[in-house]
Amino acid sequence: MREAVGDEDLALVRSLMESYRAFLSGSPSGSANMCLSGFREELDALRGKYSALLLATVDGVAAGCVALRRLSGIEGACEMKRLWVDSDFRGMGLGRRLVEDAVQWARREGMRAIHLDTISAVMPEANRLYAAMGFVRVEPYHRDCTEDVEFFRLDLG
Repeated sequence: MREAVGDEDLALVRSLMESYRAFLSGSPSGSANMCLSGFREELDALRGKYSALLLATVDGVAAGCVALRRLSGIEGACEMKRLWVDSDFRGMGLGRRLVEDAVQWARREGMRAIHLDTISAVMPEANRLYAAMGFVRVEPYHRDCTEDVEFFRLDLG
């Protein structure tokens, strides 16, 4: 696990996020496409869009990623986005490790809470992980959503 900093790391994160996009695009849930609005622009501007990009590798191969950004309008809060573990590396605990590292990053940055939104029907495993790690359902913190989107927060105390 490491923070993605150089151009090579950013290319690996982009590749993982493309896999994430392909997964969402193939989902039978039409609301999954909501997550893809402006996705190409997001990938082109990773450094400017996110405060931190975390990368998991296994034997030098990109295995997973997660992105974090500070939330405007909510003091001391950040948003966790694009948690993804490649299918070849699932079952190794990488998703949990990425979330744990995201929590550590947020604490180091003085954040009091981490927010996220998710479509439970599309990624039930991720939602079980969030619940197991103490994330709780909350009211929407943004309005760019469909009815299928659920919102979660983890208070960092």
